[in-house]
Amino acid sequence: MECNYTRIGEQIELILVKDLGHPPEKVWRVLTERELLQQWFPCDVIGQWQVGASLQFAFPDGQHEGLTEEELRGQVLVVDPPHRLEFTWGKYRYCCELSPTDAGCRLRFVESRADPSEGARSAAGWEMCFENVDALLQGAQVASFAWEVWKTKFETYVKRFEPGLGKQLGAPDSGSS
Repeated sequence: MECNYTRIGEQIELILVKDLGHPPEKVWRVLTERELLQQWFPCDVIGQWQVGASLQFAFPDGQHEGLTEEELRGQVLVVDPPHRLEFTWGKYRYCCELSPTDAGCRLRFVESRADPSEGARSAAGWEMCFENVDALLQGAQVASFAWEVWKTKFETYVKRFEPGLGKQLGAPDSGSS
């Protein structure tokens, strides 16, 4: 998986690219069908994947504590099956693009954000999510979230991102920074 960032004005775009050995149509299902999405996405996404539709992001067992109502809502912006899906989640904007390759397809995921200090944190989490997308597509066991795995990925991204983005914040509930 490739992961980089770019600055566009005041925004940071975190760009993750992963080649998957499955056609765009199959990957599209994993990105948009709720029962499949629940297996790899950080929370449940409630709503219809139709342009203009509202989305609600529901976390289990109080994991949403500290998040505002606005941070738990979003809106569908673009739906172009099986090529492009764009939506907001709180103050962030996300875009999933699928393009066919000889071996399957390439997933290009872009997260647009204003706060560069959370880039490494976000990159580590999304990398784990897309590893689970790949596992799900292959019929393998999806991995449970593991802090130690996340921390190793996070530390790698901190080394890559801090020179350009500045100090990176640690885990949301660890109090580290």
